[in-house]
Amino acid sequence: MKLQQTTDWAQVILLWVIGLFAAAQFGKVSLAFDALSQVYDRPEAVLALVVSSVGVAGIFLGAIAGMGAGRFGPRPVLLSALIAGGGLSILQGLLPAFPLLLALRVLEGVAHLSIVVAAPVLMVRISTPRDQPMVMALWASFFGVSFALTALILPGLIEFGGLGGVWMLHGLGFWCLAALVWRMVDRIGPSPAPWPGFIAAHRAIYSDPRRLAPALGFFWHTLIFVALLTFLAPFVAGALPESVVASVLPLAALGGTFLAGWLARRFPPIEVLRLSYITTITTMILLALVPDLARPWVAFLAFVSIGVAPGAGFAAIPALNTEPVAQAEANGALAQLGNVGTSTGSPIFALAMGAAGLNGLVAAAVILTAIGFVSMLWISWRVAHS
Repeated sequence: MKLQQTTDWAQVILLWVIGLFAAAQFGKVSLAFDALSQVYDRPEAVLALVVSSVGVAGIFLGAIAGMGAGRFGPRPVLLSALIAGGGLSILQGLLPAFPLLLALRVLEGVAHLSIVVAAPVLMVRISTPRDQPMVMALWASFFGVSFALTALILPGLIEFGGLGGVWMLHGLGFWCLAALVWRMVDRIGPSPAPWPGFIAAHRAIYSDPRRLAPALGFFWHTLIFVALLTFLAPFVAGALPESVVASVLPLAALGGTFLAGWLARRFPPIEVLRLSYITTITTMILLALVPDLARPWVAFLAFVSIGVAPGAGFAAIPALNTEPVAQAEANGALAQLGNVGTSTGSPIFALAMGAAGLNGLVAAAVILTAIGFVSMLWISWRVAHS
C-alpha cells in the first residue's frame, strides 16, 4: 500500500462527520423514546426493538461487511450505504405501520454496518503513518460525540418538526454527505481476491491474529462500557448529583479515547490496550474500597481508563494490517464482536447488580476485564509468532 506523505484532514473530518450521522441511527430513536411511544402505542419492551434492531446486522454480518468493503472497495460501499441509509431514514419519517418500521430499521442496520466498516478504512488511506493513531482515536470517538450532540439538539428538532420530520432530516443529511464523498473522496479500486463462502470468510478472519486482535480488544471493552454507563451512576454519585455523574462518565471515556491516540503514537496499540485493562481493573477495585465522597472521582478515572480501549483498538487495525483488504476485514470483525459485546454485557451486569449492588458491578467488571487482559496476552503472543 502506498504511504501518504500528508494527512488529508478535510476528508478525515468529512468521514468522521459521517460517523456521527451513523451513530445517530441509534440516537435518533433511543434519545427520542418518549416521542416514539406517543406515535406507536406499544409496551416499552416492544418499542425497544426499534432501537436494538439496527444492531442485528452487525452481529450476524460484521465479518461479511468487512470482506465486502475489502473486495468491492470502501468508497462504493460507503456511497451505497449513505444513499440507502438516507432513503430508509426518509421512509421511516413517514411513520409507517410498526412492523414495517422494524423491517426498515433492520435494513438500516446493514447501511450502518457498511458505514462503520468502510469509513475507517478510507481514513487510514488518507493519513500518514504518524497521524493514523490520532485519526483512529478520532474515529473511535464518533459514537460518544454523536450521542452527546444528538441529546443536545434532538428535543428542539422534535418540537419544531416532529419525530417524522427529524428522521427525514437525518436522511437528507446522509444524501448531502454522499454528494460530498462523491466529490472529495478518491476512488480505491476493488480487490482481485476471490469471494469466499460465509463460513470460510469467518474462518479466514478469526484465524488470523492480526485481523482478530483489534476486535478481541474491543469486545471486552463493549462488554463493560455500555452496561456500566447504564447502571453505575446511582452507586457512585456520592455528594454529587446523580445526573451530573451520569453526564460526566461518557465524557471521561471520550477523554480516554483521545488519550489513546496520543499513547498509540508512542507505544504499540496492543500494549496500550493491555495498559487500559490493567488500570481499569485497578480503578474498579478502588471504587469498591474508597469512601462515598471519593467514589465519583474514582469512577471518572475508571472511565478515562475504559475509554482508552476503543481508541487503542481502532489504532491497532492499521498498525497490524497494512493492506486495505485486511484493514476492512479487521474493521468488520471489530464491528461484529462490538455488537455482540454491547448486546450481551447489560444482561450480565444487571444480574450482578441484582445479586450484590455496587460490589456485583465491580466484580463483573474486574472478572471480565481480567479475562480480556489474558486474551490480549494470548493474541499478542500469536501476533508475535505469525
